[in-house]
Amino acid sequence: MASKLKIALVDDHLLFRQSLSALLETITDFKIAFEASNGTELFQQLKKTQPHIILVNAELSTDSAAAVIAELKKEYPEIRTVVTSMSHDDMAIFTLLKQGASGFITKDKKLDDAIVAIRAVKLKGFYYTDDVTQAMLNGVRAKQKQRTSLSASDLTERETEIIRLICRQYSMKDIAAQLKLSPRTIESHKENILMKTGSKNLVGIVLYAVEHQLL
Repeated sequence: MASKLKIALVDDHLLFRQSLSALLETITDFKIAFEASNGTELFQQLKKTQPHIILVNAELSTDSAAAVIAELKKEYPEIRTVVTSMSHDDMAIFTLLKQGASGFITKDKKLDDAIVAIRAVKLKGFYYTDDVTQAMLNGVRAKQKQRTSLSASDLTERETEIIRLICRQYSMKDIAAQLKLSPRTIESHKENILMKTGSKNLVGIVLYAVEHQLL
C-alpha cells in the first residue's frame, strides 16, 4: 500500500482550518498530520512529526507568513509550503514565493483546485496559475533595482534549457525523459542551478528566469 501524503494546516481561522482539514481527510491518499493556529504552534508540532506539505495562511494575525516560510526553508528544507489567502496581492505573492513558498491558492477556490495544487507541489515541486505568473511578473518589475549580480551568461546552455523546461511545469522526471538524461544527472543540474541563481526552490528558479528574461 502506497504511503499517504502528510499535510499540515497553519491557519488562525478555526472554522476554515477545521473544515479544510476534514475535507482533505476524505481524499484517499491524504493524511492530516496536524493543525496549528500560528508559527509557534507549527514549530512545536514539527519537533514531533514532519509533513510533506504545509498549507500556510498568508494573513496570520500573530505572525508574518513570509517569516514563517523563510524559517521553514531554513530548518526543514525538504518540506514544501502552499500559501492560502483571502486576497490576491501581487507583491505579497511575489514576496512569499521569494521566501520559499512552492505554491499559492486563494481561499475562494474549489476543493478540487486545492487538491490539484497539493498534488502538483508534491510531484513537481511547485504550483502556479496564470494569475500567479502575472503576480511574479509584476513583482519582478517592481523589484528591478534588486537584481542579483549573476547574469544569465553564468549559466550553461544545458542549465538554461532545464530552467525553461521547469518554467513549462515539467517535473524532474519529465525533464530527464525529454533530454534523454538520467534523473540523477538532472538532479545534479538542478542543485547547480539553485546554487547559481540563489534560489530556495523551483519557484525561485522560475522567478529568476522571469527576472532575467530567460523564457
